[in-house]
Amino acid sequence: MPAPRGFEARFICLLGDRLGLRAGKIAHFHSSWLNWNRKLIRIPQHEPCDCGYCRRQARQKVAHNDQLTETDAIASRWYPKTVASARSIPFDLSLRIELCINRFANRYSGFPRSRSTVNRRVKEATDQANLTGRIYPHCLRTTAASHHAYKGVAPVPLQALMGWSDLATAQKYIRISGTATADALRRVHHK
Repeated sequence: MPAPRGFEARFICLLGDRLGLRAGKIAHFHSSWLNWNRKLIRIPQHEPCDCGYCRRQARQKVAHNDQLTETDAIASRWYPKTVASARSIPFDLSLRIELCINRFANRYSGFPRSRSTVNRRVKEATDQANLTGRIYPHCLRTTAASHHAYKGVAPVPLQALMGWSDLATAQKYIRISGTATADALRRVHHK
């Protein structure tokens, strides 16, 4: 893909399919979220934003609340989907991710595009890779959850990594992976 779209697609795909970031977080990603000493992405509980997506969401909120002004609604934007989504995520899980984030921070202070661009970059990357089926940003997040569950990440850390409010979601991914069952059986049978 031509620059800068190729790099943006790589950034989106790595943050989605390895760190489990939702498309909205990627679109609002800011270099100030990075803690280089601890190698963490700190997703805030609130970040002022007046991008097109946030303005549309604010207008929709105002349409359903007579006491709310559009200015106040915009001032409350951006925030993660759930309270548990405001979290810290390690980005030193692989050198590839770390280098991509470093390169991003050297180029941009924040993601330079919109939420819909996140969708388009994933679509372009899918097309370039000749992948079949419908692949979209949330599929990448599901891939991250499955990847970490198959690697043997326990339910509570998986829940924290993914920003899920409910531990049952993490347990579902771990149950589907079969890793915990396989590990337990191997411990018993390979004494």
